[in-house]
Amino acid sequence: MWLYKSPIGNIYIKRLRDGRYGIVFDGEVWESCSSPQAAADDVFTQSTGCSDWDLHDTAGIIVPTDLSEWERI
Repeated sequence: MWLYKSPIGNIYIKRLRDGRYGIVFDGEVWESCSSPQAAADDVFTQSTGCSDWDLHDTAGIIVPTDLSEWERI
């Protein structure tokens, strides 16, 4: 599991039961991807399906551009 401490709260990338990787925010899975890197890319491009994140103004915020920049927990 990976963690990004975003300005809206913790966002996780978690392996799901079906083997895909989910983007989890506020206890809800917002999207599933074929790889954790694809999920990290969707967080970076703000295309997760979670409007709290996708519509958040990230100007001046450091958003991880790669999964290696997420905290592995």
